[in-house]
Amino acid sequence: MVIAAVDPNKKDLAKLVRFLRMVFPGCEVVMFSDPAFAEQYIKDNPIDVLFTEIPMLGLTGLRLQIKCEAVQPGVLTVFTTATDTYVGEALKSRAQGYIIKPVTREAIRESLNDTKYSSRQLGGI
Repeated sequence: MVIAAVDPNKKDLAKLVRFLRMVFPGCEVVMFSDPAFAEQYIKDNPIDVLFTEIPMLGLTGLRLQIKCEAVQPGVLTVFTTATDTYVGEALKSRAQGYIIKPVTREAIRESLNDTKYSSRQLGGI
């Protein structure tokens, strides 16, 4: 499984990546603090899951999800953000999950529980 993690806040990004590696040992995590770099990577490289902040300069997480799904249909998106402001938009976008920060291992695990990427199926904690 390849996970793209996108968050301009480097501390939040580091915590997210650390937890992703705990919950999904053996998965490949690529991380980006600049959504434009994430967009370019996603155009050229397959991913399975996108974890992204929503409000970002230049390219929102909602827009990044649309761009990702255009080139990689079937990618699951989990939004990680500090507010519930975008819940309605996230529901309309059919996001797999919506985690209000601070991100926890349990929230990450729950966000993919009913998918083929369940931590139970992948041998995670």
